[in-house]
Amino acid sequence: MPEVAYDVSIGSKRASSSKRDSDRQLVALTTELDMDGVGGRCVVELAGAAETQPELADSVSIKLNVGEGEQTVFTGRVEGMDATATGQRITAFDGIARLARLDVEQAYENVTLDYIVKDLMQQAQVDAGTLIKGPKVPNCVLFRGPRALGHIRRLAALYGVDLYTDGDGKVHLTGPETDGAEHVFTYGEDVLALNLEKVPPAHDGVEVWGEGAASSMGAEKYYWLPTDLASVSAKAAVSSDGSVSEGSAGTNPRRVVAGLLRSGEAVQSCAEGKMTALAARLTRGNIEVFGAPAVQPGDRVKLAKLPPDHATADAAHSGLRVRRVHHHLSVQRGFITRLGF
Repeated sequence: MPEVAYDVSIGSKRASSSKRDSDRQLVALTTELDMDGVGGRCVVELAGAAETQPELADSVSIKLNVGEGEQTVFTGRVEGMDATATGQRITAFDGIARLARLDVEQAYENVTLDYIVKDLMQQAQVDAGTLIKGPKVPNCVLFRGPRALGHIRRLAALYGVDLYTDGDGKVHLTGPETDGAEHVFTYGEDVLALNLEKVPPAHDGVEVWGEGAASSMGAEKYYWLPTDLASVSAKAAVSSDGSVSEGSAGTNPRRVVAGLLRSGEAVQSCAEGKMTALAARLTRGNIEVFGAPAVQPGDRVKLAKLPPDHATADAAHSGLRVRRVHHHLSVQRGFITRLGF
């Protein structure tokens, strides 16, 4: 296992592997960035129960280095603190938690998907990263009840894209077609545990129906209700090898009806996005490796030297899209990273 350098900043306090730059002693550290949960979080355990506790909303930054350059693995704010027998445990969450607390009541007209998401992020004081533009939305009304996070996740699910945070605290909205960095781990050398399985999809196709006459009568007539909805419908399917095709709903399709989609372009984008997202998750599970702070959600991981007869060898060699990054640093286990797909 490579030697690990760390730098933990919580408000004005700092715990570092460089003793001259440190005024607190780190006992253990856990960070997590996740596409499928409620955002990123970290738990920092520090020695010294009598030390002054940080304030709620203090900034938190976690940096780790295994000899390949310092990497920021978490950026957020303090959300909770508790005392242990000999120290303190500090919990922090990233910007997605602020989206989960923001109640909104807003209407948008003739904007793209990224405009809506970026506006909600600005209201929650969250830094935006890469946001797919998405098709134009003629009108979208957000009612109180679901918080900003709920509204964004609903829109993201409609187009088959994911919401997640990187180590620097920027919130991204991207799909599997967005290229992330590529990382290679070697089976039998730096892979400590592997749990992967092929997961047959519950449906192999989708049939999407929108609303309005924009495609047949022109964009200015998007609010008309035509008798024939063929121009605002689309189909897409995914094969067993993960290739996506349009124009066919497969043998076991799912039907999606969304009044928010008012044009042929929008429904086609929805159908293809949903199938592309499904194709990216035909292999699921996780691997555990020696500390890998450079890996971020949305990156690709390949496994070298995986036995050719392994059930998931093809997918592992071509690349798995990272959905969850879990780092754990402690005296007992050292620095371990678990990657979820």
